[in-house]
Amino acid sequence: MARLLTIILALMLGLTGAQASESATPQEVIAKVKEAAAYLAENGKSGLETLGSPDSPFVWKDSYVFVYDCEAGLADVAHPVPETKENAIDQDKDASGRVIGPGLCKAAAAPNGGWFEYQWWKPVKAEDGKELTYAKETSRKVSYMLGVEGQPYQVGAGIYNDTLSVDELNAMIEN
Repeated sequence: MARLLTIILALMLGLTGAQASESATPQEVIAKVKEAAAYLAENGKSGLETLGSPDSPFVWKDSYVFVYDCEAGLADVAHPVPETKENAIDQDKDASGRVIGPGLCKAAAAPNGGWFEYQWWKPVKAEDGKELTYAKETSRKVSYMLGVEGQPYQVGAGIYNDTLSVDELNAMIEN
């Protein structure tokens, strides 16, 4: 009986295990980025609309896939958060004002992709419950970037994590 009351109280307070697991894992990020890269390899430019939608299967937990075109010098050619607009890679800055576009492109250029860290805002649902927007506070974000075979694009997604190093994350990438 006491266990049942504890469970009911936890549910009422929103303290369920599901809520604690709402953060994307590095393994999920790697898998989603590879899936998105395969999708873009098959669909090309027409696949950008799907990847830019907040309703796409490439938006999950506290993460989402975004797309760069490093060769054209463009950041965020597809992004599910409307306030993140396509811009020049050398103008793409994190929350601290540091230019991050070239670093993300460099990570994507590694043979199996790579991770890059920066300060960013966590995505949250907008008041309408459909669109994505950003929280006011920033966090350390580490994104996995991967080039898309046969296309000019690079695909990325990230985790919000203060403990894992870029080296530890790069060691998780399978050849």
